[in-house]
Amino acid sequence: MDGTFYELDCVTVYVMTNRSDLVNAARGGDRHAFAELVELESREAIGLCLSILRCQPDAEDAAQEAFVRAWRRLPSLRDADLWGGWFRRLTVTAAIDYHRKRRNDNLVPFDGHEPPPLPDAQHSFAARDEMRGLISRLDARDQVLLVLRFGHDLELSQVAEALGIPVGTAKSRLHRALARLRDELENGDGYRRPNS
Repeated sequence: MDGTFYELDCVTVYVMTNRSDLVNAARGGDRHAFAELVELESREAIGLCLSILRCQPDAEDAAQEAFVRAWRRLPSLRDADLWGGWFRRLTVTAAIDYHRKRRNDNLVPFDGHEPPPLPDAQHSFAARDEMRGLISRLDARDQVLLVLRFGHDLELSQVAEALGIPVGTAKSRLHRALARLRDELENGDGYRRPNS
């Protein structure tokens, strides 16, 4: 492990210098190391949950559940360097599970992750609201995929890892979701027209 030892009055203090050290120590049962991981990851975990759940208290609860799951499943993580993707997947799953329990239909993911509309362009508000409405009609899995890809600007491979699906599946689901949005925007009323 990388780190620094300090000798102070017959007490050895070990300072961990990277996440891998913290993960390895936490895997060994070190609660203090895990507490450090929680502190390092809390903001991002709550932000990810918030982008999915759109409610701060719910996001905090889901993030807390993700940390509980991480503590319990930490021995199953084989490589400490894979912590980031592994924990992101746990976080997304915890948020989706929380959403299912609450049966809250407010799973529109882009609040806080979109640029503000131009002040002189009033149609921007209407366009944003229309897009939110269209996105809210998508399956929850597709909404989460869109928020990870565009709201959190993750690469498709990272999205796939977070969702626990193959990259090809993520790519095809993203393509289908975007095609549905495009089709509904082109129709102008948000409803799919039968092919003629």
